[in-house]
Amino acid sequence: MRQHFLIFCLIIFVQTCLSAQIGCPGCALNLPAGLPDDTLYLPPFPDGEKGTPYNEDISFRVPKTTTPVHAVDSTILPGLTISKIEIVSIEGMPPGLFWEASQMVFETAMQTDGCIKVCGTPTTTDSFELTVNLKATVFIFTQETSFPIRLYIAPKVSTNDGFTMENVTGCGSTTVTFTNNNPSNGNSGFTYEWNFGDSTSYTGENPPPHTYDKPGLYEVNYHATIDTVGYVLVSATVLAVDCVDQLGVGQPDLYMFINNQSGVQLYNSSPHINNTPLPYTFPINLPLTETAIYSLEVWDEDSGLKGSDDPCGSVAFNFLSTDTLSGMGSFRIVLNIQHPVDEIFTTDTVIVYPKPITPKITANKLSACEGSDTIVLESSFGDGNQWYVNGQLIPGETDFLFMPDSTGYYQVQAHNAYGCSSISDSTFVEIYPLPAIPTYINDRNNLKLADTLTLPVNYSLQWFLFSAPIAGATGFTHCAQVNGDYSLVVTDLNTGCTNMYATTVTIDPNFDCTIGAKDVVLGELNIFPNPASGMVTVQMAAPLSENGTLRVWDVAGRLVQTVQMSIGADQVQVDAGNLNPGMYFLELSLEGWRYVGSLAVLR
Repeated sequence: MRQHFLIFCLIIFVQTCLSAQIGCPGCALNLPAGLPDDTLYLPPFPDGEKGTPYNEDISFRVPKTTTPVHAVDSTILPGLTISKIEIVSIEGMPPGLFWEASQMVFETAMQTDGCIKVCGTPTTTDSFELTVNLKATVFIFTQETSFPIRLYIAPKVSTNDGFTMENVTGCGSTTVTFTNNNPSNGNSGFTYEWNFGDSTSYTGENPPPHTYDKPGLYEVNYHATIDTVGYVLVSATVLAVDCVDQLGVGQPDLYMFINNQSGVQLYNSSPHINNTPLPYTFPINLPLTETAIYSLEVWDEDSGLKGSDDPCGSVAFNFLSTDTLSGMGSFRIVLNIQHPVDEIFTTDTVIVYPKPITPKITANKLSACEGSDTIVLESSFGDGNQWYVNGQLIPGETDFLFMPDSTGYYQVQAHNAYGCSSISDSTFVEIYPLPAIPTYINDRNNLKLADTLTLPVNYSLQWFLFSAPIAGATGFTHCAQVNGDYSLVVTDLNTGCTNMYATTVTIDPNFDCTIGAKDVVLGELNIFPNPASGMVTVQMAAPLSENGTLRVWDVAGRLVQTVQMSIGADQVQVDAGNLNPGMYFLELSLEGWRYVGSLAVLR
């Protein structure tokens, strides 16, 4: 079992596994017998070979609780129910391979078993680290995670009687290594001839790696000559002898022996052949030395009759004596001398597929505002595309058009029918962030930008009523004189990006914002803690010189709280515990003076 998977992506509450991409239907589920119901199981991906079709079904089981994970990682709290596991993606699949899961979402109370089929023909040799991305849900918490799993694609190997080749297929080029299957092991008598099929050849036992740098089909021809046995006297056929049977009633009883030039006997055919019929072949199988002279004698066995055996003929010979030899009298003999030489002829094939022309990216523009979806990148290839950002594959993006939504360096990889690919140069795309939403408040019909500090360095403002720009309304405030839908649009002049805040304003007839007020904003209120969820302290820079009123407004301009302050006070407590979460604006009014501040309420 793969323990990488077991750690199973559970950081605090959960983590999980797997992935999916269309292309390999028909996965057959086949889990080993005896697996517990609540377990996690994923076997290693089987190795593949470059250029060889790959078709593997990988069955898995995901856990129902965090208990199996705790068994391998004690930092994980056991006993928590995993309600759902979702396969998001598998990234880094070797070029030429595709995958498809039997299902993508597992409601673990109903289903925990699944299967992934990986199929295709890998075109690249490497040890690939795949990234499995998934989501897991424990209670109401969903967390995304990833974990690695390896898939090794071995070089393409072709083996025959003569030699073995690695990397026999390639895209654009390939460098083939050769292994001689008939090595000499340092012995003499071996010769080799190699023809690589591209007008180059090699004579030697072990050729160096050979590079094919043009598309094509190349026949590699191999010729090995193995001459290690030397010359062998396989047999000798006696045609006629210069002797007769002593009784004159039959044929001589022949036997044969062979001596070397030193007189040492190397062969003796005894016992004799009774009434030897002629021609007669004696099997011998005697290795011959190329520098030696041998003597061969044939005798008639006569013991017990008239004394000793009778000579029937003799000849001298060497390793080249393959014709009919004659001795004294009528003796004639034919020597069958063989020189066994093994010759091995084999042919194999190297295929270099054409690579696609390097694709090019064209774009209608290379920068845009966040969320605008106006940048369109176009590949010069109509199909067989895969888009990348910052060197990482973008799952599912295989169309010739792509609309980026984040800043980065984009490339497109083109694939042809042979599984070969080329990748474009990178194109930098910049997505500008939008300005902060220009939230405003309604202060007695006077619409005011709530926070000027969030404005871009270079900006413009424009107030709208019912989507129509209000002439001259380009400042922080606007006096609303009629009921309606008011919006404020901020533009970042450096990027051209805009953002807007809009709300419905109902005129308060008790206030006339067209009449100038005597209030003067002297400064900001010091409010802490901020954000807050309970009691808040509003601190003044100095004690009040007169009685005042602190008012709290929500973002819709509604007065939600008032606090009276007495002369001499330098701070006041405001209870934020009964306020809804959100942004509030505080105003302290004195006779002819105003202080303002903002408060964020959280829960």
